[in-house]
Amino acid sequence: MYEQKAWDLGVIKSDVKKTLAHIEVLVSKFEKKKKSLTNSISPKTFMSLVKELEHIRKVTGKLGVFVHLQFCENSTNQKSVALMSHVEQALTKLGNRMIFFSLWFKGLPDTKAKQLINASGPYGYHFAQMWKNKKHTLSEKEEKVINIKDATGGSALMNIYEMFTSSFEFKFKGKTLTQEELVTHVKSPNATTRKDAYLTLLSPFKKNKNVIGEIYKNIINDWREEHVGLRGYTSPISVRNNANDIPDKAIDVLLKVCEKNQKVFHKFFEIKRKKLKLKTLRRFDLYAPLKEEKGHISYDEAVRTVLETFASFSPKFYDAAKHIIDQNHVHSTVTKGKRSGAFCCPATTDHPPYVLLSYTGKYRDMSTLAHELGHGIHFTLSQVQTEFTHDACLPLAETASIFSEMVLSEKLMKERPNVAKEMMFRKLDDLYASIIRQAGFVSFERKAHQMMQDGKTIDEMAAVYVKDLRTQLGPKVDVDDIYAYEWAYIPHIFHTPFYCYAYAFGNLLTLALYEMYKEQGQPFVRKIEKFLAMGGSQEPVKIARIVGADITSEKFWQKGFDVIKDMVRK
Repeated sequence: MYEQKAWDLGVIKSDVKKTLAHIEVLVSKFEKKKKSLTNSISPKTFMSLVKELEHIRKVTGKLGVFVHLQFCENSTNQKSVALMSHVEQALTKLGNRMIFFSLWFKGLPDTKAKQLINASGPYGYHFAQMWKNKKHTLSEKEEKVINIKDATGGSALMNIYEMFTSSFEFKFKGKTLTQEELVTHVKSPNATTRKDAYLTLLSPFKKNKNVIGEIYKNIINDWREEHVGLRGYTSPISVRNNANDIPDKAIDVLLKVCEKNQKVFHKFFEIKRKKLKLKTLRRFDLYAPLKEEKGHISYDEAVRTVLETFASFSPKFYDAAKHIIDQNHVHSTVTKGKRSGAFCCPATTDHPPYVLLSYTGKYRDMSTLAHELGHGIHFTLSQVQTEFTHDACLPLAETASIFSEMVLSEKLMKERPNVAKEMMFRKLDDLYASIIRQAGFVSFERKAHQMMQDGKTIDEMAAVYVKDLRTQLGPKVDVDDIYAYEWAYIPHIFHTPFYCYAYAFGNLLTLALYEMYKEQGQPFVRKIEKFLAMGGSQEPVKIARIVGADITSEKFWQKGFDVIKDMVRK
């Protein structure tokens, strides 16, 4: 029987003092190799240095993940916060001492750099990317200062945001709830409960708008001044696009198609309003169920259902997910101070990844479990790659997770025809939330970054957010003024600017791929397994071609919305 519990960090647990001392030895040894970095270096010597770097990356990565996961268990624990800060500072200093290697590589003559890239085999894409980004690289001293600045500035601000918002207490119907527990009530069948839950959820974010806004403003300013001002990127979002190795044009096309298709959901919202027999559909009602979700799905049932879903699709999916669960790498309990939301975190290519979620027994939680284990499957299949190339770019990294949700949803609708209509509505709710809503966050971020540069206030920024939200939802959905501060509740825009288009990207890509799967059957399963095993070892455009996707084409993105149109018509 599968039981809810905290994860076991045993395989990555470290004696921090001893591990840092060990890393010091490894770095000192590597520093002595600096004299071998010449324009005439042999490919053999170069690769021996790369192997050393990879080993150091594994050791430092494992330590960093350990202290981060401890922090996520309880972000209000002073010892965990202090330990994470100490390790981040130490690793930054140690990393700075090895920065000479990448700077040397970027300074090589073209012919030599190409020779080493061609000779580096599975590491080739990593070094090709490094070479490509040399135009955005600063001097060694400047890079070291920025690394220190990031640890004590931007990264610290993100941690403060997590600590601050995780400390919020939500008083609801005579009880004190965690954020995860409260969120279940925004999908209540009772209209008053939905409204009260949203007001309770967003009120502390509005109340603390000045503090949260100041955090966000400085994250924005830090991002702009470093990347646009110093590194020469053309815009704040192009920094993320470059990190994902996806052309600006491809993301512009994606966001354009999302905006163009907002009316698909306007039609859905009107259909839902009639089904719910409401005079007006409010933003409070957006995720209202057609029927009350009765009963409680036990954690054991959820795990077994998800694993059965994976087994029916692909043995590789099943084996990877089951290994994560069997190794007790899932933290599913609801606890005070625990980081909100859900995630899957890789723990180097040597260990199964870790999953965090707060399971409350709802269908949404089972879907979240499938989503995060989908990430885990992706990380596991890509462990055949190097430590530098196993991690897929953010948009492609959402494919396995969303595909896993889709397979689960299809399975449940077939097995439970009596609730198929309700599940279809729920699926469309999710598609709005993960495509149009996420694209809207990115549109807001673009404006927010410009507004902060122009010296606008937090309230002015909030007014733009709620105005755009009303346009996004259409003229027939009533949006309360409290939603002007919804942006403050979205952690991604704080810790990973412009991340959210990855969800729109991943969902539309998956909708198109799922149609291919229904047409091709088992041959497609082999394609997607290969796609996932590539990790981040090639350009995303090339990896997407493995499954027949052209991510630069407006017609391709429209295919995803055509599937949604069919769902709305049903």
